[in-house]
Amino acid sequence: MDPEARRRACVEFRAKLTRDTGTNLPAADCARLLSCTFTVEGEEITLQSDPGLFYTQLGWAITDLALARVIPDHMKVSWFCYREAAEVHKHPEGMDRLAGCYFVGDGVRQDTAQAVVWYEKAAELGDAGSQSLPWRVPC
Repeated sequence: MDPEARRRACVEFRAKLTRDTGTNLPAADCARLLSCTFTVEGEEITLQSDPGLFYTQLGWAITDLALARVIPDHMKVSWFCYREAAEVHKHPEGMDRLAGCYFVGDGVRQDTAQAVVWYEKAAELGDAGSQSLPWRVPC
């Protein structure tokens, strides 16, 4: 991603993050996050190559990896990344992870009804984890 496009993406990300979570992420931290590259099944994923998968992986990295120690309000930021993947980019794994946040209250107020909505959307798009949830299995 060229520097100007990354700057614009960072400005938008920071503005939405602050508006939606109250978290003020420093510009330098935002630039580092949006510059990340993830390897999924041998393929390099960047914000430009696959935004939905990128935001899903970024949320996971913020929640479960070393980024949790350096990102303020890391669970809120992680929830925000999953929501970006789910709502904006219609990514099924992002939907599944967003549902998980709502189900247990990670980064957002616990809301089981909202969790079910996102699990159902993910299942409809083929997310295997969401398709195998107990309430979806026929008796």
